Amino acid sequence: MKKYLVLALVAFALVLVGCASSEEAVAANDSGMPEWTYMDMSTQDVHYAVGYANMSNRANSIKRAQAEARNIIAEWVSTAVDEIITTYTNDAGSEGNRQAMDAFETLSKQRAQAVLSGSKQEDMFIDEEGGVYILMSIPVENVASQMYGAAQDAVEQTKFEKNAAAQEANNMMNAAIEKYFSNPSVTE
Repeated sequence: MKKYLVLALVAFALVLVGCASSEEAVAANDSGMPEWTYMDMSTQDVHYAVGYANMSNRANSIKRAQAEARNIIAEWVSTAVDEIITTYTNDAGSEGNRQAMDAFETLSKQRAQAVLSGSKQEDMFIDEEGGVYILMSIPVENVASQMYGAAQDAVEQTKFEKNAAAQEANNMMNAAIEKYFSNPSVTE
């Protein structure tokens, strides 16, 4: 009987501890900070990134937070390129033109860096310590269109013969791009 009583008390204590920690989590998120500072707001059409900085003055903090958000977007683009190449390699097999894939990777990253200048600041929040949060966005279509252009340029710059195999390789690369950017899980 004592064992059951002890087990019941332990179970009750665990329930109380579980409830207390969830209240703390709610309180931490209810600190007056906008939802976008702690939650990814990306959609299928727009990719968002948050940068944070707490520098010696507000102007420097804003510039640094913007740069951090752009770096996060650049990392997302780099990951997209890697995923597209992986998809292309899986679909094309190991006999796919490695030179074309290398050219695509280089060109798409260069083009994506250029399109980052099209990112824009959506919002700003200054916390109690003077730290600055910046929400930046970039339309997914801007990035995707640069990828399609890079795929076409890669085909043109490599020594592909203008034949059905070259066209098929280009089609497979475009399909890999389409597959990546039409999958909601990569943008949300």
